[in-house]
Amino acid sequence: MRKLLLPLLLVLLALPARAQAAVLTFTAERGEAFQVKLDGETINFTATNFVRIAPVRVGRHYVEFKIRSRHGVYQMGQNVYVPAGVEANYGVRTVGRSGKSYLRLISEVPLLPPPSPVVMPSPSYPRYPDYEQDRYEPVPPRYEDRYSDNCRNLLSSRELDRLIQTMNSRSFESTKLSIAREALRNGSILADDLKRLLQQFEYESTRLEFAKYAYDYLCDREHFYYIFDLFRYDSNVRELEEYAARRR
Repeated sequence: MRKLLLPLLLVLLALPARAQAAVLTFTAERGEAFQVKLDGETINFTATNFVRIAPVRVGRHYVEFKIRSRHGVYQMGQNVYVPAGVEANYGVRTVGRSGKSYLRLISEVPLLPPPSPVVMPSPSYPRYPDYEQDRYEPVPPRYEDRYSDNCRNLLSSRELDRLIQTMNSRSFESTKLSIAREALRNGSILADDLKRLLQQFEYESTRLEFAKYAYDYLCDREHFYYIFDLFRYDSNVRELEEYAARRR
């Protein structure tokens, strides 16, 4: 199924801007379309891959999702807590064919206070409204760099290409595995690049073995699930999930 490319959906409740206490956003990490309910109320009747709800009452809420993916329709519900004065950004994650889905808090960004009114003296000449001055530009969410400890000697794209070329020059699966292990021994790798490496192995058992080995060298471990769609058997996906949970 082609990856859905849907427009962003902006959901705004009819309350004054100065009464805004908090904001909630939900983003499909793999671009799937979904519908969401907040405390039993449907927010978007048309499925999309991004929903923003503003303002939101501070405190605990129950959110429900119906997610359409290439493996079918996922349904889930989860409690979330929204602090005062922040935009809480959540990622909606699905896992292969396992039927599992999760919510992951990406960031909590402080909201800007509304601008104070400016009193201008009455001019002695005709003056037209300055519409540009009143235009509000939203501040994009800020993400903290949480990967610095895991990203030492990160494998560059050029080094990755040379590694793949070296692996493909060998006929035996065991030799390819040894080369890939040695390449990661003193460095780190991104989840997308790990996926490319795994595609060089012919057997799923070899992919499973190297994926476990590479987890300790993964720069962005929360994206480990990127590789799950390379595995044909759900039992192998569950084994990787359990392995990653034990290594955290």
